[in-house]
Amino acid sequence: MPRPGIRDLVLIATLVWLGLGFGLKLGAAAGSDDYKIIVHPGNPIAELDRQFLREAYLRKASDWDGGAEIRPIDLASRFPVRERFVQDVLNKTPSQLKNYWNQQIFSGKGTPPPEAASPDAVVAYVLANPGAIGYLPLDADAGGAKLIRIK
Repeated sequence: MPRPGIRDLVLIATLVWLGLGFGLKLGAAAGSDDYKIIVHPGNPIAELDRQFLREAYLRKASDWDGGAEIRPIDLASRFPVRERFVQDVLNKTPSQLKNYWNQQIFSGKGTPPPEAASPDAVVAYVLANPGAIGYLPLDADAGGAKLIRIK
């Protein structure tokens, strides 16, 4: 079997280097942009359907099963987890979401959820409002808020 030449070794090293760099970048992005969903501790739900969550944040669903008003809260757009949530749950890009809310406001059909300046502010809002729902980065402390699963 012939020994690999220098060109073959350089090609292999380059492919390995590119593969490792790409893999590390994907891993870092996935880990830093994940989120968890929280609700008021008095809310009896343990899990939510992704479609219901989407409708709650787009203000197409207004009440929980028990009749309480759904009160979603967004993180400010400067948080990367917001973009991930918007893409994963709302199936929109940030600009599509902005256009959606502009249309809703202009037509008098609705207003967007309030924005929290920090994950701690999301937790405070959820704890202060029985119908509230919010999302946090995975590494954020949920305080006394209840974590729920997305089906």
